[in-house]
Amino acid sequence: MDSLANIFDNNNLDGILISNSYNVKYVSGYSADYCFVLITKNNKYFFTDGRFTIEAKRDLEKDWTVIEISSSNAKQIIKNVICDNKLSKIGFDSDLNHYDYLFVVDELLSDIQKVDITQDIIKMRAVKSKFEIECIVKAQKIAEKSLEQVKTLIKENMTELELCAELEYLMKINGSEKPSFDTIVAFGENSAIAHAKPSDRKLKVGDVILIDFGATFNGYHSDMTRTFVFGSCSEEIENLYNIVLGANEIAIDCIRSGIPPREVDRVARNYIDLHKMGYYFNHSTGHGVGLEIHEYPTLSSRIITDDRLQDGMVITIEPGIYIEGLCGIRIEDMIVVDGAKAINLTTSNKKLEIINN
Repeated sequence: MDSLANIFDNNNLDGILISNSYNVKYVSGYSADYCFVLITKNNKYFFTDGRFTIEAKRDLEKDWTVIEISSSNAKQIIKNVICDNKLSKIGFDSDLNHYDYLFVVDELLSDIQKVDITQDIIKMRAVKSKFEIECIVKAQKIAEKSLEQVKTLIKENMTELELCAELEYLMKINGSEKPSFDTIVAFGENSAIAHAKPSDRKLKVGDVILIDFGATFNGYHSDMTRTFVFGSCSEEIENLYNIVLGANEIAIDCIRSGIPPREVDRVARNYIDLHKMGYYFNHSTGHGVGLEIHEYPTLSSRIITDDRLQDGMVITIEPGIYIEGLCGIRIEDMIVVDGAKAINLTTSNKKLEIINN
């Protein structure tokens, strides 16, 4: 709420209306499928329909006022609260679908001075509190425990879909609310597809196994990728793996508060270029992680801004090499920016591991 106070002051606002569900969760600690939050300098209102009012009253702090609405009366009820609080200048988030955006701008705030504070909220969310980092660490521990367990189940002729199902089951058993995103499990030549979808492709000796996945805890995501080899490893794949590992490690080593995110991408990309593999690195080096799996900032040398990494940002470092018909290799860690150093939240081994079950 201290950060929200800065948004109030910097924009000379009387109130803030939040509609994006992730932003609602961020400012209130709770979200629902249909809800709005209105915050004034003295009051906090949570509007939702009858499906969620009991839960909202239970989960929100006591200084929140929960008001039941429906799609037919939401406009009038929210406008009445705005009027009762004598609000004349309201900040709003515009990261909404088209219908919700029009409802907020053309109906709820049609006759009020309004300020789009989306970028303020995005950058505010990028710097995690101690509580948020604890939630991300918990999600990461669930993911890593599940990975260690599922590795013992890997066997020849199992399919990508089977391994994916086993991993997601274990994450759920270990306390994950849901997967952070659609889990990627890819064998052999399929791993060259950066965002491969699990299929009925069966595991064979010599295959690369790429697993990109995450758990969630209290709405916060983890994100990691580990790449293994099944049975035996060719010299070519071992060399590729070590290039990616070097890029991962050198990028993490350069992280510190105050540098542009694009600089981290440049360091990783230059390392891979040095080994004549730059053509095969076809995505950015990383991204922010939090209530969403992809958040600000993006670690890409293509994004030229004056933005800088800040203490408390949680970012991924995930260089990769993808060669059609052969394999893809990606190694991804989650990092907290902390002054002149990077704190790695990912403790799983990332040296080349050959699985023999």
